[in-house]
Order: sequence, then C-alpha cells, then structure tokens
Amino acid sequence: MNVSIIVPVYNEAKTVERVLMELVAVASNDWEIIVVDDGSTDGTRSILQTVCQEIGVAVVFRDHNGGKTAAVKDGLELACGRWVIFQDADLEYDPRDIHRLLAHAETGHRVVYGKRRGSWHRPNRWVFALGVLGVDLSILLLFGRFVRDHATCYKLIPRSVLTSLQLRSVGFEGCVEITAKLMRSGIPISQIPIGYTPRAMSDGKKLTPAYGFRALGAALRWRNWRPCPSPAEHTGSSSTLPAKRANSALN
Repeated sequence: MNVSIIVPVYNEAKTVERVLMELVAVASNDWEIIVVDDGSTDGTRSILQTVCQEIGVAVVFRDHNGGKTAAVKDGLELACGRWVIFQDADLEYDPRDIHRLLAHAETGHRVVYGKRRGSWHRPNRWVFALGVLGVDLSILLLFGRFVRDHATCYKLIPRSVLTSLQLRSVGFEGCVEITAKLMRSGIPISQIPIGYTPRAMSDGKKLTPAYGFRALGAALRWRNWRPCPSPAEHTGSSSTLPAKRANSALN
C-alpha cells in the first residue's frame, strides 16, 4: 500500500458523499481510504454506513465527538500505506492535488504540505488568513523555521514519521503539534501550492477564530519536545484490517 488517506468527519452530511466519490475517482489501486466519523449527529453516520459499504471504503465510528486529531489518530492505527495524508470532508480541498503532492514527495522531499491558494473574497476570510499567518510567525519565532500555512489539511507525511511523532493533541491544534514536532525532529517541510475553496461558518466550517489562541498554546507546549529514535521508514504492506474494522462498525 502506497498512500493512506485519512478522512476525519464530523457533521458533514451535506458534503461527505461527494468528497468520498471524488477521492475514489482519483485514487490509484495502491491507495486506501479510511473514514473516521467523530460522533456525528446530523445524519452523517447513516450516509457513511451506506456509501462506504457501496464503494468498499473502511469506516470507523466513534461514540462521541473527541476532536479532529483524535479521529486522525484512530485512522492512523489502521493505516497501512507508506505515505499518509488527511482529507477534510467539506469540499474545501481538491483531491486531485494529492497526486501533485505525491509526485513532489517522490522527487526526494520527505514531507510535503499543500499551501492553500484561492478566493479570499468571502466574508471574514481575512480574519482566518491573518490568524493562520500569526501562528505561522509564532512558529518561526519559537522554532526558527517558517512554514506558510501550517494549518493546511493536506500534509503528506511518511507513516513511519507520523507515528514516531506520538501525537497527543485531540483537536485542531494537532496541526501545530505535527508541524512543531517535524521541526524539532529536523525534518524539512516542503510546500507546493494547492487549490482551495473556503467556506463560511454558516456553511458548516468548524475552525473558529479561537483556534489562534489554542494554536499558540500548542506551539509553546511543544517547543522543547525531543524526538525518540524512530524506526527506519518502510513501504508498508496491504492488510485486510481496515475492511474488517469497517464491517464490524457497520454491524
């Protein structure tokens, strides 16, 4: 298995089916898709039970809403791919860009972030843009390295590296934890531009301006983190575990 796509989902009944169909349309034969429903209450669970069974995608259902990074960690436990990438279920990202990130990684870049570009004319988008930039600059001051758009969902990371980070966050601040720990591990982060179609809070966006304060706290928390010796990277092997877990979740 080459790529594991982890899709954390919370109350995305309007968009999740389309996102999964778009992922399946672009996925290569050596990719796997792992959906983690984080305690949705809007009918998302019912949609996933039907759609994931129809298209053969693994799905895990959490009993309660624990946070985006908590859902990602559940998906990571099932992942078999050499590379791991995250996919939001809200149509802000274009799954076709995953191929571009993977192609860039295969030229020798160990970790690749997709740097968002798109329309910023929607109401209050500048608030989020400035907030993310403020955290980016704080990371620069604390870690001595600059990454533009640390909060991007599209982070392509070797599974062995991601596992070695031993993530402790549960919410959106996991974006900072991943970036901070990669920097503390001395791992370069390459970036390429990707498409982005932002949505408003009224459309169901979960990230609020309060994220900036939590993100700053996370950056301070992880500034002195030291990596443990990590195992050599490996390509991984295919497994039926995700499918088995998915079937048990559906029963």
